[in-house]
Amino acid sequence: MLRPSLGVVLLAVLASAQTVPTHPNLAYANLGGTDLELDLYLPTSGSGPFPVVLWLHGGGWSGGSRFPLPEEAAQLVELGIAVASVDYRLTRDDVLYPGFPVTFPAQIHDVKGAVRWLRAHATQYGLDPARFGAFGRSAGGHLAALLATSGGVSALEGTTGGNASSSSAVQAAADWFGPTDVLQLDPDFTDPPGQLAWYDPPGSAASHLIGFDQPNEGVGVLRLHVDDPNAPYPYYLALARAANPATWADVNDPPLLVAHGSEDTTVPMHQSERLVAALDAAHAPVTWVRALGYGHDLDGAHALTVALFFRQRFFGACEVESTCAAHTPSNVCPCGNVGGVGHGCANSLPWSDGASLVAGGAEASSLTLQALGVPSTAGCIVLQGDATTTPLAWGDGQRCLGGTLVRIAYVQAQAGAARFPEPALGDPPIQVRSAQRGAPIPPGATRHYQVHYRNSATAFCPAPAGGTFNATNAVRVVWP
Repeated sequence: MLRPSLGVVLLAVLASAQTVPTHPNLAYANLGGTDLELDLYLPTSGSGPFPVVLWLHGGGWSGGSRFPLPEEAAQLVELGIAVASVDYRLTRDDVLYPGFPVTFPAQIHDVKGAVRWLRAHATQYGLDPARFGAFGRSAGGHLAALLATSGGVSALEGTTGGNASSSSAVQAAADWFGPTDVLQLDPDFTDPPGQLAWYDPPGSAASHLIGFDQPNEGVGVLRLHVDDPNAPYPYYLALARAANPATWADVNDPPLLVAHGSEDTTVPMHQSERLVAALDAAHAPVTWVRALGYGHDLDGAHALTVALFFRQRFFGACEVESTCAAHTPSNVCPCGNVGGVGHGCANSLPWSDGASLVAGGAEASSLTLQALGVPSTAGCIVLQGDATTTPLAWGDGQRCLGGTLVRIAYVQAQAGAARFPEPALGDPPIQVRSAQRGAPIPPGATRHYQVHYRNSATAFCPAPAGGTFNATNAVRVVWP
């Protein structure tokens, strides 16, 4: 049976999503006579207090708007999560805020002020102060990531809107293709895919962000003076470093989902790779989705990934962790792994690098496994193992799964993504399917999951070394 694409399924869900704010135009601060506002969208079903995610729009820190709410954020409202779409100072709007700067750190000061205001008014609006998140794309993704990593950093707290007794911390964040290291934006571009935005000149978005944007200035000039102790370089270099989410990465950071298209010619994917590497080095929880073939945008399948991520963090009954992805926190993985972050244990073709498996949802009965970055119509086998014994060689590499191996499902990918279960197609929950296959999962048990997929129409087994079979990373699930 041909499965509908994930994008089609998600758009069907979003068709009924709330698009009009429940509480529009809420002023969370006033700067120089101008209100900074947010729109609050509350779920239309269920009872609060609701978790809330701040939506942070993109636009190069100089443009964009909090309204209308895009589909990737609106889906969260339909799934029981409130969304606050937030204004922040834009670098082009200096006349709106007399006496207040519009250069960094104004933007993060505003975002943190919005978090504090929402927490201070949580009871009034039916929000749960213990379940806050942030999500943004491009410049908004940068701010979401910076909000997540800079919790407790007094220099970035600011006083926007007051409410100093309320915390500005978030418990989860999602960053879609946000810039991170403004000093390295131009050097991080490669060809292919090429470059359609330039950040070194004084008139660039990055130069405007830090205020080093006068003639004979700009990020490119600043990078040439990275070791120059003479004014004004140390001041602006410190601003650039403070704006980098990686600067503040530590083990106490909340879970962060980072997704970036490999063909992005507006913000180079290496910007996200830098952030993920810093989070890995700090042993901070990060989920990395290298979106193969995508530019400066992502689709419904990746929006579903965000939904699964926040549902898991705010409602999840299972403990979920990505493992076996060829980076330091995955050393517990039992397989011999190669490649970079996001590679599976057995990727045989360069263009399949980046195939990833994510898991999320809410209650144990609705946990979903989603494979991303596989060939567009690949056949996928969803595997479960207990990882208690040495893994066996299989296909062109070693699987991440040891012990009793169970084939949970065969799923046909659509547009490079596949998931299980799909209740609309009659799929049972993972626990039920496992029991049906003779491997019931006892309470508190740990199981590992991985998706093997093929790149051609040849049979699955056996595959010669270097053949046509590939695997995602593994996901470790502790069942309740």
